[in-house]
Parts: sequence; structure tokens; C-alpha cells
Amino acid sequence: MNESMSERRGTGAPGDLPQLVFALSPGKGAEWQQALAAQVRAAGLCDVIEVGVDDLLGFWPAYPVTAIVDLAGRLDPHSHPYAAEGVWRLCDGRGVVLGAPHHGAESIADGVGARLHLVAHTRAGMLHVESAAAFADPCHVFPLQRLCSFAQTLLLGAVREIAELGTLDMRAAWTPDGKPPTWLERQRWKARGAVNLALRLGRGFLLVEQWMVGVVDMRVTEAVHARQLPVKWLGKRFTSHCWADPFGVPGSGDEIYCEEFDFRANRGRIVKLRLGDTVEPGRSEPVDLGLTGHLSYPYIFRHEGQLYCVAESAECGRCVLNRQDESGRWQAVSVLFDNAEIADPTIFRHGGYFWLAYTDVRMGAFDNLCLAYATDLLGPWQLHPQNPVKIDHWSSRSAGSVVRDGEDLLRTAQVCKTGYGQAVAINRIVHCTPRFYREETVRVVGPGQDRLNPHGLHTISEWGDRILVDGKRYVPNHWVVWRRIVSRLARAWRAPALRRVGSATD
Repeated sequence: MNESMSERRGTGAPGDLPQLVFALSPGKGAEWQQALAAQVRAAGLCDVIEVGVDDLLGFWPAYPVTAIVDLAGRLDPHSHPYAAEGVWRLCDGRGVVLGAPHHGAESIADGVGARLHLVAHTRAGMLHVESAAAFADPCHVFPLQRLCSFAQTLLLGAVREIAELGTLDMRAAWTPDGKPPTWLERQRWKARGAVNLALRLGRGFLLVEQWMVGVVDMRVTEAVHARQLPVKWLGKRFTSHCWADPFGVPGSGDEIYCEEFDFRANRGRIVKLRLGDTVEPGRSEPVDLGLTGHLSYPYIFRHEGQLYCVAESAECGRCVLNRQDESGRWQAVSVLFDNAEIADPTIFRHGGYFWLAYTDVRMGAFDNLCLAYATDLLGPWQLHPQNPVKIDHWSSRSAGSVVRDGEDLLRTAQVCKTGYGQAVAINRIVHCTPRFYREETVRVVGPGQDRLNPHGLHTISEWGDRILVDGKRYVPNHWVVWRRIVSRLARAWRAPALRRVGSATD
């Protein structure tokens, strides 16, 4: 069927805003739904109409609307043909709608966090539009308010896409995992969640993530298709420190910048390693970037013949671009952002702009992707209006290089499904403009059967015809265990003292 652009956009006339009809539950149950509709309306990207789900059967607009957002989960999606983009629902993997009892209980019990899907019932069938996900401890009750913030991000992202492209881009079919859970299934989830929580707490107290840096003789585009990465691990394990976040100096075959994490001080610094003939590094050399606090992720790149570095310095609240001078020293040339906690900053070029991909720690440690862009490397930098452009602890936080693969642009990201730094997701950037961003995960590269570091893969960065990676193994470490014991004893000692002081002053 041929449709005009205004019909595909669901607007009354060309140039009008997309229109969403929110189908709300009756009574007090609609309070959070009304708040969500108000937040979407306040963004100014679309017109919002609120209709009670019982009244929607007799609701026939004078022109096609963009979509009906069925927050109540009670509509027959095939009875509303005037919604150009179909009937949308927000639900978990089993199809249980947002706000319903036991929404998301299964994934939280499994330890993979809370996950919210935006799906569309269209003429072509049930399609998956986008997902948002965040870490959650097993047995944790994920706040409805935070899930509503995820819902707002998903809805506004879909609206931006329609405004930019005229319709939602091609999407894969989606089928719920199952029906609403039975009582017996819920009891199993509770038991599984308790076991997973106990295992997680025990591992977190007794073991530490020990990272190692490795070299792989292939490019990122080859690693995407490899079953197993043939990693040559550098150096050996130390009880006092470890190396992570490696980036090779472009054009050099032996210089690597990385984080050196000191277990005794519980802090990282940037160091330089030099590889020998046997691919074994020499002693680490401290690198002065003029920054204080914990430092990591020294993202190295060249531009117009100059060597630049932007490192993670969230602890000091600044994101600084450094340039190496002729003497080999680093000089700050631009403060990209001040009073901001930016993790894993990654700079790449696309579409005539410089792009900065990062995670805003104030939103979450590893579940969001934010963007900034500039026409000049030194700025000024503009925040992307869609921020966060992605909420997903399975594929958001940067994990190394952004590389070209033919006409595709691939971005590496961390997989933190059940814990930090499990694997690396390879994302294909589908749209990247100052108005709209979207990417999709095409592959996950994990540690596989690696014997030395089987518990995680953290970054993949391209270094000429090779790539650098870092992997982890959970090991006991007396420095870390002792510090955890002391900190817990200190908290236990302070708590009664604070209660005594409080009771004396009441």
C-alpha cells in the first residue's frame, strides 16, 4: 500500500510534529502513566494525547496518528489501523507490561539486571524497536520511577527516528519469551535470586579482578568473525598491581599506554610500556597528564600528524585533551568538559564532525552511552540532544576503538551483563547525526576458552595490523581482602557510635 509521507509520520499536515496517543489505565494506577506522558510531552518532540484505555475504542482522530502507546496493556493491537507506526508497548522479555506485578522479576533473579523493551504491533507483525537495561542485584526490587526514565528514553528515541527518517527504520521480529509467570515460577526465581546474590557477595568479598594486557595479531574487523582470539599475554601477574585499558601509539610497534592499578592504594595511574623482541614489556614508565585522582583508559590517537590523548579522569571532574609536544611531554590543549564525571572517553570522526562517546557516571557506572560533537577537535563541544543515546549495560560503555569496516562504522563497548568487563560488544553505528543516533550490536567477543584469563574481556583497541586487549581472572589478593575487612569493621564501629551520639542529643 502506498502512503504519503504525512501518513507515515502520522501527522495532520507535512511538517507537523509526530503524535502519540497514550492509552492509560483507569483509576489511581494511571498516576505514573500520566507522569510519563507529561515527561514525553515536555520534551517538545511530539504531540501527546492522553486517553483512558476504556475510552479508546470510540476514539477516532480526524487524521492518522503516529502511534498508540498502550501503557495499560489491554488493547487489541489489530483494532487501531489509524496508528501509522502501530501500537507500542513497554514490557519485559516475557511480554509483561511495565507496571504490572512481577515485571522483570525473571531477569533480575538471573542476575542480568532489569530490561525494558519497546515493541510495536504493526501491519508487518510484532517488531522490536529498542531496549534499555541496567544492572541490578538479584532479589533487588528495581524502582518503577527509574524504569519510567528508561521508558521516556525509548519513546523519545523512537520519536526522533520518525522525525529524522519519516518512519521507524527496519526492525527485527520480536516474540515474547512466555506468558505471565505462575506462582511456582516466581518461587523458583526467588530461590535462584538468593543463590546468585550469595555467590556474587562472596566473590566480591574474597576475590579481586586481576587484569592482564595482551596482543592479538589481527585487526578488529577480523576479530569480529574469529571464534577465539589468539592472545599473547604480556608480563605476569603481580599481587601489588595489574595493567588494563591498553592503547598502542599509532605508527609505533613497541609503545603502549595503559592503566596501572595499584591494589594497595586502590587507585590507577597512566603508564607507558615498551615491548621487547619477545613481546615482553619492560618496566612501566609513569605518564604525567597533569591530572589528579584515579586515571585510566588513555585513549591515544593521531590528528594532523600530532599525537593526542584523552584519559578517563572522572574522579577529578574534568575531561581534558592532551597533546604530546616535541620533547615527548604531554600538554593540556583543551578542557572538553568541566564539572563532569566522564568515563572511558572515545573520540572518532564521522560525517564531518568529531564525536566524543562516553559514559556519564552520574547516570550510572556502565549502563549509558552519551555523545558530544564538534567541528573542531579543540571545541567547542556540544552535548547531543538525545543524551543518553543508549541505556544498556550489555553494550553501552566504550571499550576501545571505533573502526571502519567497508561502509560500516563499528564501535566497541563493554558487556557488563552480570558483572563488570565480561566481554566486548561490537556495535554497528546505524545513524549518527547531531539530531539522532542509533546503533545495533552485531557480535559479542568474549574470553572464550582462554586458560590464563577466562573470566572477562574488557577492551579491544586497534594498533596497526594488531589489536590490544585486556582480560581478567578472579583471584584472591591479600591486599584487597584486608582492606575490605578493615573498611567493614570501621563502618560497624562507627554505626553504634553515631547512634549513641544521636540518642544523647535527642
